[in-house]
Parts: sequence; C-alpha cells; structure tokens
Amino acid sequence: MSDTYVSEIRMPVQYENAPGDRLLVQADDHISLRLRAKGGDIFSLKFFSGREVVKINLKQADIKKGRYFDRYYILTNNLFDDLSKHFDFTHDIISLEPDTLYLDFEEIITKSIPIKTNLQISCRSQYQVYDSIRVIPDEIIVSGPSSVIDTLTFVKSVSKTFSDLDKTLETMLSLSLPAEDDKISYSAEEVKIIIPIEKYTESTIDLAVRSISDDPNIAIRTFPETVQLTYQVAIKDYKLVKPDMFAVSVFYDSDKDREKRLLKVRVDQSPNFIKVTRVTPDKLEFLIQK
Repeated sequence: MSDTYVSEIRMPVQYENAPGDRLLVQADDHISLRLRAKGGDIFSLKFFSGREVVKINLKQADIKKGRYFDRYYILTNNLFDDLSKHFDFTHDIISLEPDTLYLDFEEIITKSIPIKTNLQISCRSQYQVYDSIRVIPDEIIVSGPSSVIDTLTFVKSVSKTFSDLDKTLETMLSLSLPAEDDKISYSAEEVKIIIPIEKYTESTIDLAVRSISDDPNIAIRTFPETVQLTYQVAIKDYKLVKPDMFAVSVFYDSDKDREKRLLKVRVDQSPNFIKVTRVTPDKLEFLIQK
C-alpha cells in the first residue's frame, strides 16, 4: 500500500452556477483522472473518499463557445489546479480524459399563461352559479427552458367537484402543473376560486313577435302574434327586468320556408343576467301578405 502506482480513476462531474439566463440541459458527466500516487491513497480514493464528485463552478470556469450551433466547451487541462486541490494526499495528476467537456445550454424564458378551472358544480334546488367563477390570480408566471415553455398555452386546476351549493364559495385550489421538473418554476402552485351562488326564481313575460322576411315585398303575419317567454333570474335582480330588454322574432326565407306551415320563434335579445328556459309556443303559424 506504500508503493507508488499509476492508476486511472473515473469520477462523475457536477456542474454548478449556470448563467442566470441559461439552463444547462446536457453535458459530459464523467472525467477520468490518470494519476500517480501511493497505493493506499488510490485505494482510499476509489473506495472510501467522500470527494468522489468533481464540481465545476460555471461562473468561474473558462467556458468557450463552439463555432457551430449553441454549444460550449471547457478544456479539461484548465482544471488541473482545481483538481489538485481536490485531494488531500501527495499525488501527481498525469492526464485528464476527455480533453474537452461539452455543454449544451438552453435559453430560459418567462411568460404568463392563463388558468383554466376543471370543476364540476351542482347547486341545491332554486340555486345557481351567478355570473362567472373568479380565479385569483387568473394567470401564472412560468419560467424555464424555451423548448418546454413555448409549448405551454394554459394551466388547468386539479379536478374538483362541489355539490349542493346554496351560498357563495371561496376556496383554494391546487394547479395541475404540466411539468414536474426542477428546471421549471411557477409563480404559484394554487389559486383562489370564488363561485358566486344566488337563489333564483322563475318568471314569465308576454312579448309581441316581430316578423321578418328576406323579400321586402312579402309581409308575414303570425298566429298568435305574441308569445310567452319563461326565464330564470336571481331574486336580487328580479326588479331589474323590463319588457324592453327583450325581443323575439320569426324569419321567413322565401326559398326554404315556402312549403312550411310553422316558423321557429327566435330570441333576439334578453338581459345577460337572466336565463331563458322556454318560449310558448316556440313555433307559430303564419300568413303571407303581399
């Protein structure tokens, strides 16, 4: 063990401190040291040493850019001094292989992407979701290699079911992050959702039907001339509903409707805070007047 030998030791390489706007995506991960040292030291290095990893600080290393593509390299002969300090016994490093360590970097980009909820919601009788579900924040900031980030267009929340709701619900919801990768960072891993719930009632309104024809020389008269529109509205908005907020009509197409006996009633206009449930009758007999 006290004799001097020449031996080759293969050691893994660990890279640290990549440039802030770059991500190391691929690099040579081993280096072979040919060294002259006492047998005991070589045995200790191979089997008992806690310094079996060669660490390369990329902020301090002499990194050169290749002529082609976005490839970089480090000449291993520049690592002799650092590797000599790596060991605490007398030795001589004869050579290093490979003579060049190649590194591939990728640009780190940042962008905002929207959040889409994945919810199943049911309410108690007479209750409904009022307006729209709020997501706070409604987008997150994602950072990572451009090859991954460019493919992301949105992030979904985890699937969640809420049943028998009868009041507004506020809760936190985890995001189903598309890439579980330490190279990707997200500004948030959960969001707040607000599901507004209101009690609804049903009401009706009688409306005159407007008759429209594609031929200006043809007038249409419907039977009956009015219909009853049934709608659901939040109780708090009930008094806001006015007849002039609605418009219904039938349309006569002189080519397509010539042989028809009934025309479909269309709802052309209604308040955005109500939900039309039915029109009675929804088809009308008509008479052509020229």
